[in-house]
Amino acid sequence: MRSTSLALFAMFLAASSASAQQPQSSPTSTEATPIAGIDETALTGSARATKVIGAKVYAGDTTVGQIEDVLVDLDRRTVTALVLSVGGFLGVGEKLVAVPVDQVKVGKEARFTTDLSRDQLTRAPAFDAKKVR
Repeated sequence: MRSTSLALFAMFLAASSASAQQPQSSPTSTEATPIAGIDETALTGSARATKVIGAKVYAGDTTVGQIEDVLVDLDRRTVTALVLSVGGFLGVGEKLVAVPVDQVKVGKEARFTTDLSRDQLTRAPAFDAKKVR
């Protein structure tokens, strides 16, 4: 299993950083002009956040949470944590928990896994969105 710890987001953020540093020139014709840092390699190694949010996270074959949000360090242009909904039943009694990206691995077909148990996640402190910019 390929464990990339969401390198796909890091690639996206690095590409956006590189393109922000490149001088932008205006196109002289109506043909599309690529933006520096965005090429086929960057695109094929990336995933859209809208596809990541909502994905289930597994410990072995057991679902232990669902990705509800992604925390990005804007100064460093890196993904710092995934916010998972854990516990509860059918949306009742769930809580949000921030999990460092190095604790979540991405496998084949964007299957997210963690070595954290359901018990560890439900005992973790609740995520407080008020502490984020």
